[in-house]
Amino acid sequence: MTPTSDQMPRRARVKKKPSFFIQFIGVLGELMITASVVLGLFIFWQLYWTTWEVEEDREMAIAQFEEQLPEVKVEEVVPEPRTDAPPEFVPVEYGETMGILHIPVWDNMKVPVVHGTAQYLLDQALGGHYEMTQWPGEVGNFAVAAHRRSYGNNFRYVDTLEEGTPVVMETSNAFLVYKVFKKEIVLPEQAEVVNPVPHEPLGTVPDKRLLTMTTCSTETGGQFGNSHRYIVYLELQHWTPRDEGLPAELRSEKEGA
Repeated sequence: MTPTSDQMPRRARVKKKPSFFIQFIGVLGELMITASVVLGLFIFWQLYWTTWEVEEDREMAIAQFEEQLPEVKVEEVVPEPRTDAPPEFVPVEYGETMGILHIPVWDNMKVPVVHGTAQYLLDQALGGHYEMTQWPGEVGNFAVAAHRRSYGNNFRYVDTLEEGTPVVMETSNAFLVYKVFKKEIVLPEQAEVVNPVPHEPLGTVPDKRLLTMTTCSTETGGQFGNSHRYIVYLELQHWTPRDEGLPAELRSEKEGA
């Protein structure tokens, strides 16, 4: 008997294999998704995790510096600002904390400053004193480097410092009050910004007591890049003895303002 068409086996459908181009696009898409996830995690780690991770290091450095000195009192009478030569700074060894940089305008931020600018020091949320520059309060250029957008974000808002903004360097015997007078963005190789007289040849005799803050920057001053360096120059305006209490510029730290 001849089988009917309904009884005849149907031809198996053969699944067509995707072309090499389609397979390539699929693999490429998966790789791009994976790369995006990895990049996102790296950015989170660099911008947020590293800062959280070293916050304890910063607080410990501040506490250890303060513990070895008499407590600073908030006297009813504000210490009289002095404009004569500040007390001589007692040099410290490489890696040792030399003082605390106070930036009142940044919600009373405190940055512990150590002698030296090695990467491992800056990665502990510390400011680093350029070894070849002057000590705090000396005639010449006391220069400090710090991270901007990782490992503490110490100088994150450096671009907001305006002319006349006070920054206070606390040492073991004095509060040195500097004020901003100039800002600029330079290339990393322009090391002359930390010369005793910035941008002047070594050997030029300085006649001012400067503080120079340096950190990473984009060409336009942005936070997310390190192709350039953001430089802020400050000049010493006055100082007060540490044992006479907090200067007017730091009163808000204790008063909770």
